[in-house]
Amino acid sequence: MSGRGKSILAISVVIALIVGLAIGYGVALTTISPTTIVAGEKTVTATLTVTGAATTITSTYKTTVTVGEAIGLRGEVAIGATLPLTGELSFMGEDCKATLELAERQINDWLKARGEQWYVKIYVEDTATSPKTALDKVMALHGRGIKFILGPMSSAEVAEIKSYVDSNEILVISPSSTSPALAIPDDYIFRYVVTDMVQGKAAARILFEQGIRYVVPIWRGDTWGRGLTEFTLKSFKEILSQTGEKGEVAEGIEYDPKAKEFSVEVSRLADIVSTLVSKYGKEKVGVYLVSFPESAAIFAAARGYPVLSEVKWVGSDGTAKQPPFVTEPEIAEFGVKTQFLNPILAPTVTPFMKDIDSYVYQKLGRTPQTYAYAIYDAAWTIALALDLVNAYDAKAIKAILPQLLNNYYGALGNFRLNQDGDIAYGDYIIWVPWRTDGGYEWKVAGTWRGDTDTIEWSDWWIKATGR
Repeated sequence: MSGRGKSILAISVVIALIVGLAIGYGVALTTISPTTIVAGEKTVTATLTVTGAATTITSTYKTTVTVGEAIGLRGEVAIGATLPLTGELSFMGEDCKATLELAERQINDWLKARGEQWYVKIYVEDTATSPKTALDKVMALHGRGIKFILGPMSSAEVAEIKSYVDSNEILVISPSSTSPALAIPDDYIFRYVVTDMVQGKAAARILFEQGIRYVVPIWRGDTWGRGLTEFTLKSFKEILSQTGEKGEVAEGIEYDPKAKEFSVEVSRLADIVSTLVSKYGKEKVGVYLVSFPESAAIFAAARGYPVLSEVKWVGSDGTAKQPPFVTEPEIAEFGVKTQFLNPILAPTVTPFMKDIDSYVYQKLGRTPQTYAYAIYDAAWTIALALDLVNAYDAKAIKAILPQLLNNYYGALGNFRLNQDGDIAYGDYIIWVPWRTDGGYEWKVAGTWRGDTDTIEWSDWWIKATGR
C-alpha cells in the first residue's frame, strides 16, 4: 500500500458509443472529469449506453481495480503494435498498419474535440512473422515503458510472447491468433477473434457440403496449423457419424513452416489422393489445406499432378483473400478448378468497416481482411478503457475491458468475450478465387452460420457450380 493509503474512488461514467458524431466517427462521450488517482484500489461504477444501427443497450457494472500512482493522463500515451510487415503474413500486417493509422487519427481527433490533455501514439514494430522476433520487439517496446500492445497476428508469435507479457503485466490484444491452445482464462492476452474450435466446425461443414467424404489434410506444423487441423477433422468425423455417411480422414501431411519448396510433400499428397480417387471417385475426395502464404508454392507444385486439380480443395483463414490467388494467373486458375473455398470470421457490416475499407484501399489498392477491423476495435477499446480508468495501468484496463466490450459497438459490430478473453461466437464468410472479365478476384461464395451449423450459399455460386 502507498504511503498515501488506500483511496476508494467511485466514478460514475456515461459512455455513449454513437455511429456518426459531428466529427464523423463512432466514439465515446464521457461525463468523467479529470480525477486524481493514487495507489491502491479504485471502484469504477459505469453505465454504458451503446447505440448501434438499430438497437440501444444500457448496462451498469461495478468493479474494483488496483492502479498505480498517477495524476491522470497527460501528453503522449504510447501503445505498441507488433505486426508482420515482412515475412509470410506481410499482407495482413500491411492491412493492419494502415488501419491503425486511421484509428490513431480518429482517436486523437475525438480526444482533442473533448478537450483532453492526452493523445495516443501507436508505435508499430515489424515481427517478420517470426516468433523470436515478435518476442524481441515486445521486450523492446516494454523497455520503452509501453504496457499495451496490439498484435502479434500469428498464434506461434502469441505463444512465444505469452510468458513474458503475463509476468510483466503487459496487456496484449491479438486481432488474429486463433489457436485453441492459447484460450486461457485470466491471462494478459485478449483475442478479438473466434478460436479455431469454431472455425474447425465451419471448415468441416464446407468439406461435407462440397461432397467430400474422404479428406486428405496437409497442414503447417505449428501451434495454429496443428490445432485447426485437429478441430476440423474432429468436426468432420462427427458429421459423418451424425449423418451415417461413409468416409474417412487420411493420415495426411505435416510440413515444416520454414519450408520454401514443397515437391516432396506434394508428391506424397498426389499419391494419397490418387489411391483414394481410384477407390471412391474424384467427386468424393478432397484436400484440406491449412497454410499461410506458402500455399501459393504448394499450389504451384500441385499443378504438376493432374489428379490434384480434379478434386476439390478447402482452405482456412490463413489463405483467405491472399493476393497470389488472384494476381498470379496459373495459381488463380488452379484455385478456380478446385473450387478453393476459404472460411474467415465474418464481421457485421458497419459504417466503421466501410471507412476502413476506403482508407486501406487508398493506401494499398485492396480491401483488407477481417483482422484489420479487429485491430481497429482493439485500438479504440484500449483508448476508451484508458479514458475510463484515467491511468496508464494495464492491470486496471485488464479488469474492466471485458465488461466494456459487452456494450461496445465498432468495426466488428457488437461482440462479447468468453472466459478465455476471446470472441465467444461468430459466423464465417467463405471466400473463393474466381474468374472475372480479364482476370480473377476473391468473391464471397457463402456464409457459414454458427448458431445452426449451416451454409447460406451465394446465388452466383449456386449458379456457377450447379449445386
